[in-house]
Amino acid sequence: MADSNETAYEFNEVSWWSNWADTKWLSRNAYLLFSKDFDEYFFNRGGFLKITPDSKKSIAPMESEFEARKRKPHLLLQRDQLDPKLLVTLAKGGYRIADQMAVMEIDEASFKVNPDLKIEHVTGSKLEAWVRVYLDSFYGDSSQLKAILGIVQKLTKVREASLLLGTIKDEPAGIAALFRSGKVCGAYCVATHRDWRGKRVASTMLEFSHRLAVKEGRTLILQTILSESLEGLYLKIGFRRAYMKDLFVKDVGRMLK
Repeated sequence: MADSNETAYEFNEVSWWSNWADTKWLSRNAYLLFSKDFDEYFFNRGGFLKITPDSKKSIAPMESEFEARKRKPHLLLQRDQLDPKLLVTLAKGGYRIADQMAVMEIDEASFKVNPDLKIEHVTGSKLEAWVRVYLDSFYGDSSQLKAILGIVQKLTKVREASLLLGTIKDEPAGIAALFRSGKVCGAYCVATHRDWRGKRVASTMLEFSHRLAVKEGRTLILQTILSESLEGLYLKIGFRRAYMKDLFVKDVGRMLK
């Protein structure tokens, strides 16, 4: 795909997650995300909007930032842009690939929908229902309720963002979030409550998101970690891989000099 599209997709992702974690820019392309509320690598990682020949110079400063926060370095990097010099730098530094992410864009939509699912944009008192579906799907408990509720309350004031809640018989069944930048509409936090799995909830949420993106003249994208085994679902409903990203994790005993 064109480099400009790939950079636009990366910018959309970083802009969305910047609402969940603190963002530090080391250059025009190099960024870091860190969170005080979440320990997961996804909220504590580095990356680039676009990898350039100078990107390898950012690895050591990134590591210093991780070290200062006593966190293991994680880098999520576009596979098609990794040049030999950067790969050598990572190998010498003790990095290994721990997982992959597929960045996907809508191709030929083939959504299967549940006509009983009612989808609405949520604010106010219904935000907690959105958060509880998120927690049920991604955590299995409500331990992070306060932190995530605080984030989504702020997101309701971000004009580029929309929080979608799907209900069946007035019961919260699924959620999604949309974030817009330029001609891109990113779908994030797509989740189905355990009581409603197998009911085409996610597909219906994404069909609604796609129609909205088309109406706005934007391309719908999403990302999925391969170890979560959801890429097959997205392929079936009409998404395709735009590009891949490798998750590099470092042996913390080997810091670059």
